[in-house]
Amino acid sequence: MVTSVEQWERDEIRSANDSLKAALGSAQADFDREMAEIGDIHAKLAALKVHATTPNGLARITVNASGMVTEITIADDAFQRCTPKQLTAELNTTIRGGVEAAAQARAQVMQPVQAIVDGMADLSDIIPGAPNLKELREQFAPSTLPPVADESAGKADR
Repeated sequence: MVTSVEQWERDEIRSANDSLKAALGSAQADFDREMAEIGDIHAKLAALKVHATTPNGLARITVNASGMVTEITIADDAFQRCTPKQLTAELNTTIRGGVEAAAQARAQVMQPVQAIVDGMADLSDIIPGAPNLKELREQFAPSTLPPVADESAGKADR
């Protein structure tokens, strides 16, 4: 014979189990929706190219979605219009701008997936005591990492 206390405990366990199943089901649905968009986003990122031109039109650079410079084209008359030092300075400024523009374009392409990820329940929300993965991700976000030292600082001109 089952006592009312035992029945209450079973009902509580069943309710907690149902809640956990619902939370996991919601997380799975969010994950499935995100994965359906990944192919399209991957194709957009693969095709993403940002072009930037130096202020005086001395050179043009191309930067991919990863922020890598993939092409530099220098005008045929660049060395007649400026010194190598001026061209270097303009290239460095333009590359930094191109990399920043590529990062912004990448963030825009990734925005739909990021919105889904941000709205998903964290593991610690579902399972008490589990690590908080959102906090971990924020610790490694580019804006929270220490700045990289400028390798050109302190080097003598040659």
